[in-house]
Amino acid sequence: MSRLPLGPSPGIGYGHLLSTSHGAFVTKHEWLVQPVPVERPERGWEQHRLQCPECGRTLNVRVSSVVRTRRRQRGWRWTSASCLALAVLCALLMIPSAEGLRIGASLGLVFGATFAFSLYMRLGVEDGVTMRWPTWTRLHGHMLRWPPGTPTRWQR
Repeated sequence: MSRLPLGPSPGIGYGHLLSTSHGAFVTKHEWLVQPVPVERPERGWEQHRLQCPECGRTLNVRVSSVVRTRRRQRGWRWTSASCLALAVLCALLMIPSAEGLRIGASLGLVFGATFAFSLYMRLGVEDGVTMRWPTWTRLHGHMLRWPPGTPTRWQR
C-alpha cells in the first residue's frame, strides 16, 4: 500500500533539508529530494552507501526485494487492523461494563485507536527502503521522502 507501485527500483527518495521557516503556528521545511539510485535485489535485502550531493554526507540505506517489501506491508496492514479491532472490542465492552472495567476498556480504546492510526500512517511510507545508522545520532537533516508530485494513497 505504498504510494507508488513496487517496481525494480524504489519510488521513495532521500531528502536533504534545505531550509526551515518558523511561523506563528506552522514550521515549514523545504526538502531537496534525490532518488535512491539502486536496483532492488531479487531476494532479501542489500545495504548501499549513498552520498548526499548537497552536503557530501554518506547515508546508509537498506533496500528490500519486492517480495520482502510486500510481506512487510502485509504485516503492517494486519497489525494495524488488529489494533483497530482491539479498539472496537474495547468500545463495545464499555457499553455493558461496570465503572472499574470501563476505565480499562477506555484505555484499550485509546491505545488501540492510536496504534492503529500510527501503523496505518507507517504503511503509507513503506517502500522497502530504510535508513540505517546513524539513527541514534539523528540523520542531521536527511529523511526518506516522497518526491514532489507523488500522488497520495487516496489519489491513486
